[in-house]
Parts: sequence; structure tokens; C-alpha cells
Amino acid sequence: MDWKPKGKDVLHSFKEFNLKGGEVIGVFQGSLGTNPDLDIIVMYKDKYTKSTPRKPKHINWVIDLLIKKEHNKELTLEFVKYLLEVYDKVEPFKTKAEQQRCELRYTNTENLEKFEPLNAYGQYSVELIGHVMELLSMEEKQFAGAFMFKKVLTKLYEDEDIYSISNTALPFKKS
Repeated sequence: MDWKPKGKDVLHSFKEFNLKGGEVIGVFQGSLGTNPDLDIIVMYKDKYTKSTPRKPKHINWVIDLLIKKEHNKELTLEFVKYLLEVYDKVEPFKTKAEQQRCELRYTNTENLEKFEPLNAYGQYSVELIGHVMELLSMEEKQFAGAFMFKKVLTKLYEDEDIYSISNTALPFKKS
């Protein structure tokens, strides 16, 4: 997968995941944090993506999970609980070789299969959400004190109101 960040040269993903529904997730070299060599940037293409890959924003997958929750609350909350468990198990990369392999250990077909009825609702498949979540967990854990991703999942799981959930998913900006 190729991606051209604003004002920079075209980058090529060092790892790609091709999903059952035709979506593609690309993992690119990042440059942030205390260990920038181990940082990653996650991008995806789905049937709605025209040319430039999209960066998964918290608010996008939150809205999708809220839609799923409106149609099948019990299964969606079970899925969010599963994602929280994945978050807790995921470890940050320790070596460059580990980062380049970028293995998905928890969001395999076997583990996601029971959540597939949720694919009938929203835009994203549970496979796309699961894989992106595992990758974002790896990315977030590269930064000491990072917590936003887990906080959003926790708000969803605790069945908070939509306002609280969406505010947690949006980046904080000083006025």
C-alpha cells in the first residue's frame, strides 16, 4: 500500500493485511515517541476509500460500534470486552525485527468468528475493527502514559452515554 503524507514523499507499507471483505490494512514506519524506530502508523482501505488510505480515527470506529450496539447490544459489549482483553495482552514492540513482522496474535479468524453477526450493522467488519484495534494497541503502548485508546473502549464497555463516549474519542484541543 502506498501513502503520501502532506508535504512528504510517497511511503510504502512494510506490512499489509488483506481481509476477507476486500479491505486492506497497511502498516507504515512512524517517527514519534521515545522510540521512534519502533513507532507505526496504521492505515486502511475499504470499499469507500477512493485512492488515499485512511487513518483510523477513534471517533470513526466508536460510531461504528455504537451503531452495532443499537442493533445487538449484548454481542457488541462482548466484542468490546474482548477488545479490552486484547489491549491488555498486547505488548509494545521491543525490537525493530518484531516491529517489521508486526504479527497479529489475538485477532485471528477463530477469535473473531463469534462476533461476525455484527457485520450486518455499521460500515466496518469485526475483522477490520479487531485487526486495527490490535495494531493501535501496539502503537499506543509505544508511548509512556498513553491511555486514550483504552479509555474509549472502557467507556463503550461501561455503557456510558453517547456524549461521554464521543468526547473521549475526540482529541483534546485547548481553546
